[in-house]
Amino acid sequence: MGLRMFRILIHFIRKGSHKIRLMPFKVTFFFLLLLWYSSTGYLYFEMQAKPDLKISDTIWWAMVTMTTVGYGDFFPETAGGRFLIGIPTMILGIGLLGYILSEVASRLIESKSRRIHGMAETKFHDHIIIVNFVGMEKILKLMDELSRDPSTRSKGICLIDENLDELPAMLDDRDVDFVRGNPTTESILRQAGLPDASHALILARNPTDPHSDDQNLATILMIEHMNPQVISVAECVDPTKITQMEAAGCDSVVCVSELSTNLMVQEMLDPGVKQVISEITSNTFGQQIYIVPLSAMKDWNYSQLTAWACSKNLLLMGLQREGRVYLNCSADFVVKPEDRVIVLAAERPAPVQA
Repeated sequence: MGLRMFRILIHFIRKGSHKIRLMPFKVTFFFLLLLWYSSTGYLYFEMQAKPDLKISDTIWWAMVTMTTVGYGDFFPETAGGRFLIGIPTMILGIGLLGYILSEVASRLIESKSRRIHGMAETKFHDHIIIVNFVGMEKILKLMDELSRDPSTRSKGICLIDENLDELPAMLDDRDVDFVRGNPTTESILRQAGLPDASHALILARNPTDPHSDDQNLATILMIEHMNPQVISVAECVDPTKITQMEAAGCDSVVCVSELSTNLMVQEMLDPGVKQVISEITSNTFGQQIYIVPLSAMKDWNYSQLTAWACSKNLLLMGLQREGRVYLNCSADFVVKPEDRVIVLAAERPAPVQA
């Protein structure tokens, strides 16, 4: 029996040896075949001398021998067990197992390299896409803000950039996916999982160059074309481009230069405004502004809604209606079911139900 099994094993190895390098799964098959040959052969030759021997013991011996560990708790004592089973297991096992382990290691390294260099598809769904790497400090700040809100805390993040050679280690440690390429290209956006994304943040590549808006405008057009349901927020350098970006379908456009000008004037007239704005626009400390929907409510006016907000330890600031904002409304201002409530709170409140 031992000679027959040995001939079968040698026949398969000779027949497939020229394809081993091209077909790793064939090496795995040979390894499993050798494992079966070694364990059953050991059991066959050594059973008579060791009646308590079990198949689990022989499999253990075969694996220990192939890995060259050699604990010595089991070893063949018969000539057939040593020469027909033991020696082939030692010679062939270490080669086959070594090949399998090296193949697994190389595939893992290749997968890691593809991910770091932006060549792999994102693994995330219902995630956030950040377009353009504009500096580590700003990206980390964005991620910190997103991690503080319950609605975005558990979402994955995929970064798209065409100039970044590889994903920085700090972002890799935070499990950020990276896609290298032009964000106006459909294939790149698909690689970043845009059809399954929930949010898209389009950053200005150069906050001082108005031409950054041109690429962002093209990016917005592609994003809205591929996934109209995604919530898109774009950073704008030139205030005159806000209307164009909104016309392209962007849900919200933030013009930093315009905001900074307004803030400087307000801070000059009323010192301390900057501190207030810093707190209410950050998720990392203090109170924040939230805009929540009205899921169910009575026929209220603004004063009644204010009383309700006070009972929930919320500060009512105003209402959002059809894209417009109404702040500090009059007491008899009628609240409509489709309105959204603007409140100041320590954490995101649930939709208004009253």
